[in-house]
Amino acid sequence: MYQRLRCPQCRTILGSLASQDPGLAAEWSPANPVSAWHVRPHGSTNFLPEWICSTNQNHVWNAELSGRSNGTECPECSETGKSKVELAHHQAAIQAFGNARSGIILRDKRFQTRTTWTVDIITTCGDHHLIIEYDGAYWHAAEAKQLVDTRKTEDLLAAGYTVVRLREDELPSLPVHHQRYNEIRVYSTAEQPKKVMEDIQSWLSSVGNERSSPES
Repeated sequence: MYQRLRCPQCRTILGSLASQDPGLAAEWSPANPVSAWHVRPHGSTNFLPEWICSTNQNHVWNAELSGRSNGTECPECSETGKSKVELAHHQAAIQAFGNARSGIILRDKRFQTRTTWTVDIITTCGDHHLIIEYDGAYWHAAEAKQLVDTRKTEDLLAAGYTVVRLREDELPSLPVHHQRYNEIRVYSTAEQPKKVMEDIQSWLSSVGNERSSPES
């Protein structure tokens, strides 16, 4: 499609992201094949743009231009869609493991169900690339959701992650049997995020050496 050029020498375009929304353009990653002067805020690209959070530059993720221009924020900084209980466990994970990220989008060619999965909490403990999922009873009780939870867990395990699911109240256990998988029962009426992280650390110390590494 014909692009009206702002500058014929450097090939920047009129109405570019950099000129229209410099704040968002500041999060445009230099790893992208073109600069923020060469794309429009709601334009399409033949690549999935990479972004670097202006609040915390350790937060790097991929997202469509149109979505970012419509207001989607850094998935780790945003609290949208995250319950207070999940956020409390994220903070407990930071204290327990020294670093933990929230709302990360993972991609791995070993995933069989979907090309990407968004995980609640991801951290490392020794050789373990650990993912912690919080399954609230209200959102995870339906059979269809339990099937999604199962397939998500199987994909993450196949990609080399160690997975712990925190199953709330009387949610049934998932039909997943793997050395690097564990479920911990949590109760909405008696939240104990710190104790949960201690239980996870204790379990990890007993897990064997059958591990593979996720793709970088």
